[in-house]
Amino acid sequence: MAQRPPNLAGSRILILVEPYAGQEGVCLGSADSDGLWFVSPDGGNEILRLEFERDFGLLVERPPHPLPQ
Repeated sequence: MAQRPPNLAGSRILILVEPYAGQEGVCLGSADSDGLWFVSPDGGNEILRLEFERDFGLLVERPPHPLPQ
C-alpha cells in the first residue's frame, strides 16, 4: 500500500472500482487507521469505504488553456 496522504477530506476524487467506476465524488475523511477513507459519489447519498490509489484517486482539473509562462 502507498504511503498514506495527510488529509484528503474535501478533495474531489474519481472512483476506480465497480459499481461506481468512472464516477466523480468527494472524500469525506479518514475511515480508520487501515488506510480507508469515506467517499461519497456525486448524485447519490451513498457513503463508501475505499482505499486511496487502489479504489479511488484524486481528481485534478486543469484549466482549459495553458497558463502563460
